[in-house]
Amino acid sequence: MADRKRKKGFWRGARKRRRMCLDIGMKGVLVTCNKNEKACIREAYNLLNEYADEMYGPEIAASDSESESEDGDVEAALAKEVAQMKDKAGKDKRRFQAMDSGANNVVFIQSQLESPDKLVHHILDDINTSKKFKTRNVLRMIPVMSACKAYLENVKKSAEEMFPKFFSGEDNPSYAIVFKTRNSGTMKRDEVIKALAGVVSEVNPACKVNLSSPDLAIVIEVIRTVCCMSVLKDYFKLKKYNIHSIVEGTKDDPKPREVKDQGPPKGDLEAANGSEVKEGKDDVKVQESKVKASDKDGNSGIKDDGVSAEDNGVTGQGSKVIEPEAGGQTIKEGEATK
Repeated sequence: MADRKRKKGFWRGARKRRRMCLDIGMKGVLVTCNKNEKACIREAYNLLNEYADEMYGPEIAASDSESESEDGDVEAALAKEVAQMKDKAGKDKRRFQAMDSGANNVVFIQSQLESPDKLVHHILDDINTSKKFKTRNVLRMIPVMSACKAYLENVKKSAEEMFPKFFSGEDNPSYAIVFKTRNSGTMKRDEVIKALAGVVSEVNPACKVNLSSPDLAIVIEVIRTVCCMSVLKDYFKLKKYNIHSIVEGTKDDPKPREVKDQGPPKGDLEAANGSEVKEGKDDVKVQESKVKASDKDGNSGIKDDGVSAEDNGVTGQGSKVIEPEAGGQTIKEGEATK
């Protein structure tokens, strides 16, 4: 019985593992990949940190703040240490932290930034300009500006808090609603779209729907019991925030076709092979060998000396008038002569 007992640390670790997943109230980036999630997380870290350092400066580590406190008074250092101990998750907070999203081939990277959409837009816009691959396993990067429970009432309440920032004003931006669900059946697409469109109309009735090239795209990603929402710029211009489609292009941007040399026409090939083509309804081809073939009686239409019977002046009934040679008589139709 003693061997079957679990250690105390086992359950503590299980609770910690359960916390490291997408939850309500989080902000960050949903990253889709192609099977290799570990490589995807590594590439996403490198990409996000590279551009975040350019926009916001390098991340300050916890050790740097501790070294600065050593130079101050002892009492101030103790007070700061107590404050850090009270903040349970203070030392674990990083600028980017990978978490389980609850769906296969989808990774959620939590961010402490106020506007992760600006960072992701800057990354994709730079890739669109350079047309260079910076990742191999990362496919799409969808910012998450709000996360709530996957119920229609919660989604509508979250939209009422978020939409005035984007739709109120004199610009009157056009919009489109993009809805996708994974491992969840609590929300229906038509109901969500109708509810969000109603919120936009309440904020600014002048905003119109544009499904082909909207100014803003309301992206809804439902994963299990969490609904991720964001309002994104240039969603279709940046190929739905797909890195590979931005670099390679898609069917919307067709490349010019290459015209291959198909050789000479079919009639020229047959003429080169020594055959003649006779035009008709069925396009029957007559070979030269058939012209020299003998008839059923065994008589050939061509004599050995190469002179035809018509050239000797012999013609049968039903023949037409033949013009005589100089000084000869005219032969009427139906007569035979030698």
